[in-house]
Amino acid sequence: MIAITVSAVFAEPVTAENEAGATEDNTVAQLKPFVATYMITAMGLEGINVTNSLSIGKPENKRSDKPAISEQKQAYHFKSYSMPIGLLAFKKDETRDEQSEGLIINGNIQPYSYNYLQIRDNKTRRHVELTFDWALKEVTNDHKHKKSKWRMAIPQLTVDKLSYQLSLMLTLSNNPENNFSIRVADGGKLKEYFFEIMGEERVYTSLGSYKALKIQHQRYKKEKKITLWCAPELNFLPVKIIQEEVSKPTFVSTLISYQEGMTRN
Repeated sequence: MIAITVSAVFAEPVTAENEAGATEDNTVAQLKPFVATYMITAMGLEGINVTNSLSIGKPENKRSDKPAISEQKQAYHFKSYSMPIGLLAFKKDETRDEQSEGLIINGNIQPYSYNYLQIRDNKTRRHVELTFDWALKEVTNDHKHKKSKWRMAIPQLTVDKLSYQLSLMLTLSNNPENNFSIRVADGGKLKEYFFEIMGEERVYTSLGSYKALKIQHQRYKKEKKITLWCAPELNFLPVKIIQEEVSKPTFVSTLISYQEGMTRN
């Protein structure tokens, strides 16, 4: 199934000096909570409904010392829930629930945990949990459905395969180079997602038309091509995503609803 890119709205920038994620005028974009729904179609037929939700709160202060004045933190909880609809719902009883929790520090995502649960015909088909230990710079992969667990070393700025979507939004908000990449811990491996900004195009959706950045997204599967259109007027919210793969149907994901959510305390 296509990976749905997150929608987000940025708050007013906050000042931060000499920190990663800062723009040229030394400001850092922050995320606001939201709820967004995408529709995935293949061969013109509606098939999967995906709802993404992001809640934002104040980070727990587990240390006695105070953070640096320039350090800007937000706690996040990002969830993506998908289910088949229409004719596909009669053929495939399956839901997927992904969740990522962690911190947004000076415009960078630092996940603490990731959970993926796939249910098919009322049975657990796949259940994976990732726990990030940033003191040791390692992540623990717990495949509960396989009853296997292992650890992997990770560098700074590594994210999980759900929160990378938040990282993409923040990267685009800070005027990146035309080519950039994001490191992702996935399946016990450190993978690199590559992005290339191709230019601007106007995209038409049921919510209206948007002037958008066209972005090519290359993953570890070389034969898979993913194109995203991110609208600057919506703070680089992806309004359309197309996934193409040789000898497989083309999937088109389109934003069909969006609203700001409630802040989580």
